Amino acid sequence: MTQLLYAGCGALLLGGVVAFVFFARGGDEGAGRAPRRSVRLSRAAQEQRRLQIVLAVVGGVLGWLLSGYVVSLLIVPLLVFGLPWFLRATMTQNQGIDRLEALAEWTQRLSDVLLLGLGVEQALVSSLRTAPAAIEADVSELVGRIQSRMNPEEALRLFGDRLGDATADKVLATLLLRISDRGPGLARALADTADSVREEVRQRRVIEADRARHRATIRWLVLVMVGASGVIALNPSYAAPYATPLGQVVLAVVVLALVAVVAWMASMATHRPVPRFLEADRRSRVRAAGPTAAQEEES
Repeated sequence: MTQLLYAGCGALLLGGVVAFVFFARGGDEGAGRAPRRSVRLSRAAQEQRRLQIVLAVVGGVLGWLLSGYVVSLLIVPLLVFGLPWFLRATMTQNQGIDRLEALAEWTQRLSDVLLLGLGVEQALVSSLRTAPAAIEADVSELVGRIQSRMNPEEALRLFGDRLGDATADKVLATLLLRISDRGPGLARALADTADSVREEVRQRRVIEADRARHRATIRWLVLVMVGASGVIALNPSYAAPYATPLGQVVLAVVVLALVAVVAWMASMATHRPVPRFLEADRRSRVRAAGPTAAQEEES
């Protein structure tokens, strides 16, 4: 009876911790930040997160009751939440490179259209017909905003927010300068920018191919470690020293150390994007409406 009471208390504690992690990672950004880029989980991601919570709580409690190890309340949630994240983090990341390659192709086609004498807005609208599939939805949204009489500069900045890449900002900066001053030479500038983006795509593919080998090595190493740990846990004579209270503490420390090492290895194999230079700095944001103090004094 006492063991069942402990199990219930442990389940409630574990459920509270898991729920806190769920809401901390899955909620929108705080009110103090700009709401322009709020983080919302899709319906499929929400269903997956709920399933993970159930598996973590039930698996942790069952592991404790069946094995007698309190540390199961820590190990099972780490496996349920951490293993899928680790496998995703160590997969090949080619989606961003494919979008950049499509952007270079779109930029080159836009340059060719501008040589025919069209204006920037007309060229952007006509570029939808030949937009590459990887960025077709983004270009379609850009064209829709332009056709709805939105300020072209604002539409291009929103387009850059959808792409979310520093290299894409090079193309958008060229278009923004052309819209602001209406000077000549845009087609040539876009062609040069397209060549620059293609060169960066080539370099990124080489780097990604090199990283893919290291990611595969790390992935197989962790999977072997998890499999070996499962085999060891099934051997009562080998796992007996960890059944004592001191052994539980040691096992928890070892598990946390392994998790820290694995997370460090995964972070080394993850591409860190270069910060965008067209993104507005929220620290320098001023009030959008209303007169300033100096204007009030002059009036």
